Amino acid sequence: MARQTQAWRPSLDRIDDFEIATRLTRLDEHVWSGLLREDWGLWGPAGGFVTALALRAAGEATEQARPVSMSCHFVRVGQFQPVTLTVQSIRKGRRSELLRVEMAQEDRLLFTAQVWAMPDDLPGIEHDVSHLKSLPDPETLPTWEDLFPDDPPFDFVSRIDQRPLKTMPKPGDAAREPELTGFYRYKETASVADPFIDAARPIILMDTFGWLAQYPAHPEDDPSPWIAPNVDYYYRFFRPTMPAGWLHMTVRADLATGGLMGTEGAIHDREGRLLVTGHSQLMCLPRPGA
Repeated sequence: MARQTQAWRPSLDRIDDFEIATRLTRLDEHVWSGLLREDWGLWGPAGGFVTALALRAAGEATEQARPVSMSCHFVRVGQFQPVTLTVQSIRKGRRSELLRVEMAQEDRLLFTAQVWAMPDDLPGIEHDVSHLKSLPDPETLPTWEDLFPDDPPFDFVSRIDQRPLKTMPKPGDAAREPELTGFYRYKETASVADPFIDAARPIILMDTFGWLAQYPAHPEDDPSPWIAPNVDYYYRFFRPTMPAGWLHMTVRADLATGGLMGTEGAIHDREGRLLVTGHSQLMCLPRPGA
């Protein structure tokens, strides 16, 4: 991974985990402040990190127990500076609440999202055909360092213990389907008790690896001559993620055409239960300096 991403490797001047990095300060009833951290950035503020701040603000604004969906629109790229997050309740009921989150930087809108939140253990229809069977034990799989001893992960991903199954291409590999699969665990804080904060883990994973999923289809690009800012992202949270330390992720980028690339991802726990899905649209732009 470092081979393809070295051109946008940020400077890592602080070591902490996603729970610390996404902490917010409440300014009033509806407004919070946060920081777009460079050490959690890519070629600019990472879309997954931006989304994580917004979801955390929604969690602090609602009395409901957990997020169930999140629809995100990335209006413009921000700077590695403080941001303000404003949360409004659009519809509030006994069983659900819809919240709108807007992130701004110096009065410029960067990001907007709508989050549905609901209680735990709502009654309803029960069936599940999404279960993954015969998953390997992640502890028995080789690490990224085992597979790529001369190619350490870049700083953003160095906080994550990676146990790849379908991994990034090596020099000389033939093109294959644009898919990455494996187990992932955050090294500092594996999980957090708050369901809104903990949902940042799959968000950050799917956002980051969604772009990287295109590399197997273009193994000759070193690094890619393109970057791909987010246009939008839609997440569905089926089960709380906190009980899962290891997260099994499959992320694909099946179609890239007309200056756009779509990605889709799914997060299961190590027992194969589906936790979260995500779908995104990215806009391809020439890499600066390429």
